[in-house]
Amino acid sequence: MVVNRPENINRVMCNGNLREEAGKPGFSHAENACGKDNISHMGRVRQSKPSRLAKNGSLSALITGHDSCNSEATCFKFKKHDLPYPGDFRMEFRHRVVISAILTGLFLVAGCKKDNGPTAPLTNGENLDIPADPGGRAPATTINNVTPAASFDRTAKNPYRVRINLLGIVDPKTGNPVHFQLSQAGTADLRPNLYVTEDGALQGIKVTSVGGGTTLAADIVFVVDNSGSMGEEADSIANKIIAFSRYLAASGVNARVGCVGYQYGEVSGARNLTDAASLRTYLRRPYCSGTSRTRGTGGPDSASLAQALSSFPQLSDENGILAIAFADSFFSWRAGAQRVYINFTDEAIQTGSQSEWSVDGLRDRWKTSKGSIHTVFSIDDKHWNGAGPDTSTDAYNYATWQPGIWERPWSLSHFSGGTVKVIHGDGHDLELTSLPVTGALASSYLVEFVTSNPSIPHAVTIAVKTETADGKQVFSGIRY
Repeated sequence: MVVNRPENINRVMCNGNLREEAGKPGFSHAENACGKDNISHMGRVRQSKPSRLAKNGSLSALITGHDSCNSEATCFKFKKHDLPYPGDFRMEFRHRVVISAILTGLFLVAGCKKDNGPTAPLTNGENLDIPADPGGRAPATTINNVTPAASFDRTAKNPYRVRINLLGIVDPKTGNPVHFQLSQAGTADLRPNLYVTEDGALQGIKVTSVGGGTTLAADIVFVVDNSGSMGEEADSIANKIIAFSRYLAASGVNARVGCVGYQYGEVSGARNLTDAASLRTYLRRPYCSGTSRTRGTGGPDSASLAQALSSFPQLSDENGILAIAFADSFFSWRAGAQRVYINFTDEAIQTGSQSEWSVDGLRDRWKTSKGSIHTVFSIDDKHWNGAGPDTSTDAYNYATWQPGIWERPWSLSHFSGGTVKVIHGDGHDLELTSLPVTGALASSYLVEFVTSNPSIPHAVTIAVKTETADGKQVFSGIRY
């Protein structure tokens, strides 16, 4: 806010006190109420050099007993006080009355605007736990062997505070989840390895691991190839889904689970997102075992799902992309929840030469907000050797991988930020709680920052940088 003075004087409320400084409008030192050398602006704190005018005391309104209250801020009481400028400069009474009226009106009307967005909350402690923007740029990624996956939301009654539900990242080299440093400020002993950029500006972030009172939501869909060779996998899911859900809950993940079955070029079964006990009931229906567990529909919306199945596109052979697209279109996803697909199969993605249902076709239309796709791939024992599984060909069909025709299922994981697990064909080593995706979910993080404007779409980049794992993902057109 600018007033005719020998210099431009900025005035912003901070914890009940009006502060002033010279310089750019919209910023103010609040040395007494907000801590020395802090600048409060739109509910966040930034570091700056001290203002010489701010050191001379606070500025109070000159009209005794005047109460002013902004609907999205805190009510403040103005008291009669002289202007404490250097040299005890005092103004004539008529000047003080005019300036008081100007300050009152401008403060209430325009004093809390940021980037032409809605009125932001004043700094009253609710965002002070988020560090100031550090400036500079995120380091370049060079290995690019991981892809961050996340969902976005904003805090209730505090729209400038953005919440990122960040799926944990498993280091491909070590097999362990990446531990994100909880400090954005680099030191000799602790350097940040997670970076968030909004519209090109590197953000100050607060990072909190899931668990210990922090709960994050995840909607998980088991996408199951229910052709004749996948019976053991379906039995394992049915028998272990409860333990899987309990493991995630103990880790701080509020999980809902659903299921889609596919076979021979069609989506053949579906159960919408629900709790683990209800999904187990669906998988354990009377007279269902093996691959029949994931055929047909169940749940309160069973009829509408069956109708959707009857009109959904079909191909000639197995293709997990069909099942993923079905869940994306017809399941009830929660806002702000991490979207996770786990594709269980033992065959290639067979496109029938239809590019829409190829890996590239899905990649082209897959928005980062749609979630991550994880792969559990079964291979017969004869295709295992001392070094591990041989994935150089489609072992089940003795076929060679062909882009756009006969494709590797785990290619979906590579572009979406998912994980990959190869198991034996009889499923004896399929343990849901030890899957890489389970470790990623249990190692999720809540990442918070203060946006420049909660009312417009943004381009947000999340980058990870460690010695053995790095990569980034750009989330375009994100609305919080």
